[in-house]
Amino acid sequence: MTSVIYYPGYSQVQVQQNLRTQSIASVTQAFPAVLTTVDDHGYQAGINVTFLVPIQFGMVQLNNQNIQVLSVTNNTLTLNIDTSNYTPFAYPSPLPNAYTPPSVIPNSSGKYLPPLPLPYGNQVSFEGTIYNSGEV
Repeated sequence: MTSVIYYPGYSQVQVQQNLRTQSIASVTQAFPAVLTTVDDHGYQAGINVTFLVPIQFGMVQLNNQNIQVLSVTNNTLTLNIDTSNYTPFAYPSPLPNAYTPPSVIPNSSGKYLPPLPLPYGNQVSFEGTIYNSGEV
């Protein structure tokens, strides 16, 4: 599902609803690696993803890598990478009270910008309206 959202002071932004950051449940040490997400991800084969893996979860070698997704199921991604020599991925026990969850990030999702209220109650979009004198 794709939609166009209008923001004041921003150019038109295409938001793909199915491309959101997902929490990682597990990653295999294999080639190709299989990553399991906590929730159904909605990703498609062929996209590229990056990772945010805090050190306490292991497999930090995934960080700062841009990896292609070869195939998908509802909650798994088969990745075009050999993780057999990486440190094992595992949730720490006990889990800290506050932590950043390990995440897979689709490259084409872009930065999330929350929708802002429209300036007039009966207005449905910002088409034809210039804000900030056209400056971003």
